Amino acid sequence: MKIAVVSESPADEAAIKILVDVILEAETELVSSPRLRPQGWSSVLSLLPTIIKHLHYQTDADAFVTVVDSDDSAVHLRTHEGSELTFPNCRLCRLCYLIRNEMDGLASVPNRHTMKSAIGIAVPSIEAWYQCGIDAHVNEATWVRYLQSESITYDRRSLKRAVYGSDRPNLAIEIQAATEASQRLATNVDLLNQLFPDGFGSLLRGLRGWTDQPIRQ
Repeated sequence: MKIAVVSESPADEAAIKILVDVILEAETELVSSPRLRPQGWSSVLSLLPTIIKHLHYQTDADAFVTVVDSDDSAVHLRTHEGSELTFPNCRLCRLCYLIRNEMDGLASVPNRHTMKSAIGIAVPSIEAWYQCGIDAHVNEATWVRYLQSESITYDRRSLKRAVYGSDRPNLAIEIQAATEASQRLATNVDLLNQLFPDGFGSLLRGLRGWTDQPIRQ
């Protein structure tokens, strides 16, 4: 299967692909996305329509995965799904809405199935996922309490220091740490899902749903 990963950095892309392959139980092949590379949430949001069009019309990608950090935005809840209400401060809801609209607007291409997609939100950042199984305090439920003004033992900056040894790591350090963390987590995806049931759980459910859809031969 050929996929693209849309995330906030090349380090995230490397880590996410490892997790995707484990969940799918198959080795995927990365398809090059446009030279435009998102840097941060707002950049992902603005560039994603262009990336989707490029993948659909200019590549043979079977699917794409989008993962961003939640930062201080509202944590996604399963109760959002299927609701007629809108949740503008929920990044996962906004991405779902954007991707659905973009995909609905694509013209058909001969011998091409509609691309599959899966979305994950790292709460509060992908470094929290990397700390899964290392720091028992780091999980979605704890971060929700932080958003409700409760004091907790970490923040986004301290997560970076814990993972990279610095809150301003260079890209090489980020890629190495992200790769090592995802390789470790690949042996215990269920724990990730248990501690991050809405953000990582969304990615997991999306990927597992791909097996029910046709793949272009």
